[in-house]
Amino acid sequence: MFKKKLFVFAGVLVMVCCICVGISHFMEQKRMEQVQQIEQGDVLIFGKSDSFDGQWLVLDAENTNMGTDGMFLASENLLGSQDGDTLLFRDIGDVSVSFADRGDAYAEAHPGTTDYQGSDIQKWCQSFFENNLSEEEQNALIATEKSDDAISIQAAISMNGKTPSVDFDAAENVLNGDKIFLLSAEEMTNKNYGFEENDSRVATYNGEAAGYYLRSPHSPSFPLDVGFVFANGAVMDFPVNARSMFSMKTYARVACNLDKSRIKKVELVSEADGHRVWNISFK
Repeated sequence: MFKKKLFVFAGVLVMVCCICVGISHFMEQKRMEQVQQIEQGDVLIFGKSDSFDGQWLVLDAENTNMGTDGMFLASENLLGSQDGDTLLFRDIGDVSVSFADRGDAYAEAHPGTTDYQGSDIQKWCQSFFENNLSEEEQNALIATEKSDDAISIQAAISMNGKTPSVDFDAAENVLNGDKIFLLSAEEMTNKNYGFEENDSRVATYNGEAAGYYLRSPHSPSFPLDVGFVFANGAVMDFPVNARSMFSMKTYARVACNLDKSRIKKVELVSEADGHRVWNISFK
């Protein structure tokens, strides 16, 4: 009799386990179907704080900027310092750049001035990651390892009837385990990410279009300049300390790679003009 009851109990236990496995499989299938609805140009909401609206533009819904499985995202809007001030790529004091003096002497005496790793803005990105994202959100971002190739793009201005190029140097290991980082000149001009015209690159700070830094070092012809997106969306270069023949406010537009397997729930918030906004939660 005892053996019979034990056999029945074991059978019930197996049945319950099978049901639980079936439910778990169903929930995972549903989660995957929700994630697969997300497309390039959509906006994901996570990481909201007093200083960040939590809006992330989907640049690639299938792959990271390393070409691996995941999502490549950039903040929809610009970010400033904790107290709402502008951000510098690197603070090098009052050194000013002009066509007459491009900062060669300072660059020679201070090698690595345009390096992204170790720059003030790279350290700010790490601080943003630590202070604005929950543990679940931090764990959902992929540590990114990337080297950037050299690239030449057409300048947004003409000189003597000709349109010169803007040349950016290669940067080895420019991303070295970073989870929050700046975009590159190549990414910012990549049509596959939706950046076709200047208008597509315009971003705002507190509702006003403004300029933002990129992680790409300019060629030695302007040794204190790095990539920069102007308020009108033109990709050019600008001094690391924002001191030039003219001044402007400078901000950051951060990017990240997202591990899709970490997404727990996807909730549609709104839909307009073929693009959707989703609330995202993580495991």
